[in-house]
Amino acid sequence: MKHLRWLIWPQNFVARLIISLVAALALAQVALIAILNSQQDGIAERVVHGQTLNVTATMAKLLATSPVDEQDHIVEAFRARQLCAGIEIAPAVNREMNATEKDLADRLLRQLQGLHSDAPRIAIEQNTAPCLDLGNGPENSGQPRDPKLQAGDDFPYPSRLVTVITQVPLPDGRWLVVYNGIALPTFWSPVAFLSLFLSSLAAIVAVTIMVRSQTKSLRMLASASERFGRGETLSPLKVSGPSEVAATIQAFNTMYQRLSQFMRDRLRLFASISHDLRTPLTTLRLKAEFIDNDEVREDIVATIDELTTICEATLAFTRAEVSTEDTAMVDLADLIRQVAEEFRLTKGNVHLAPLPSLPYPCRPVALKRALRNLVENAIRYGGSASVTLNKADGEVIISVEDDGPGIPDKDIEDAFEAFVRLEPSRSTETGGLGLGLSIARSIVKAHGGSLLLLNREDHGLRAELRLPSK
Repeated sequence: MKHLRWLIWPQNFVARLIISLVAALALAQVALIAILNSQQDGIAERVVHGQTLNVTATMAKLLATSPVDEQDHIVEAFRARQLCAGIEIAPAVNREMNATEKDLADRLLRQLQGLHSDAPRIAIEQNTAPCLDLGNGPENSGQPRDPKLQAGDDFPYPSRLVTVITQVPLPDGRWLVVYNGIALPTFWSPVAFLSLFLSSLAAIVAVTIMVRSQTKSLRMLASASERFGRGETLSPLKVSGPSEVAATIQAFNTMYQRLSQFMRDRLRLFASISHDLRTPLTTLRLKAEFIDNDEVREDIVATIDELTTICEATLAFTRAEVSTEDTAMVDLADLIRQVAEEFRLTKGNVHLAPLPSLPYPCRPVALKRALRNLVENAIRYGGSASVTLNKADGEVIISVEDDGPGIPDKDIEDAFEAFVRLEPSRSTETGGLGLGLSIARSIVKAHGGSLLLLNREDHGLRAELRLPSK
């Protein structure tokens, strides 16, 4: 059903506009054809009044005053592409006339003034092909005549055929029968389809070119927004396009400038705090060295070292959120191997599955740090880390698995909070400061991705670092 809805009403703006335009053109074409068809009967009636009745009256008067041996030549002289006549011994169509036919017969009778004969008869027949096997010459003597024949080469396009049969009694008792065929276009003629196709094609081409040129600035804005969401450094966008789009781009430039300035100010602020904290902490440590009591001195130095570690970790967490590292194209497989090699040098147990080469635009130092935190947690709580890399569902997925006890499902979200430690001991030797996952998730989010923690079915924990596929 989802695909069916897309075919009926797609999400793409240009496709929607083209479908709406074609539908409007089709409705306009149908309305135009309906109007033209409503006028066809009037056109046919004017043709009958202006041509058929005049020709019939003229021919009847000529035949009434001409010798019998010349009448066939007179009839043949009036023959045209869709008009022909014959002299019959009886009416070709002998039925009761309707109101329209009676009105035309009265008109014809008035034109026949002076010709002493009975009242003429008129019949209007649908879908007949006149002028076939008609005439009163010797070669046609005794041959049956059927005016209701199917259309042939005389009608190259599908048409609604109307034949007006005028029948005038001559003074000698015979009948002049005149067939006049009128071809009216059908409602859906090839011309109508061709007109709709050409007008739709021209409109689609024009709209596509216009919309794509007008939405070029929107595509540029969408790309810049995505890059900004990944933390990339941008140059101010060129203000162009329609007035509404230009105003949006200008607002984006202003927003980006203000946010960038805020982030730079924040980074400078924490850099200053880092410098200001290091100086008194170093001074305290130097002063503590002069304490004679060894037990007291070691306790104070340990406290100062812990305070220094906490300050450095806090500043590192803040720097991870306001990183200004440039984006570069790196092979994620090589980046994972570098992290694994670092832990192997310190006797860390890291297993790597076969890693496919996967170039990806990212901030490599920050992403390496996030991956390093995940591997470090796996080794600390599970004894080893297994790392895999794959691409699925439009995402790049880096998985880090361990064989540890896992995390209760209700505590998984809390594990991402800063300074939250699920390990019961408060020792930094066993549990750290509770910033590793927070820093990793901040870095991944800055890349437009997500970080998930999932308990494995048998045992252990799996951390999935998901990045949007480029």
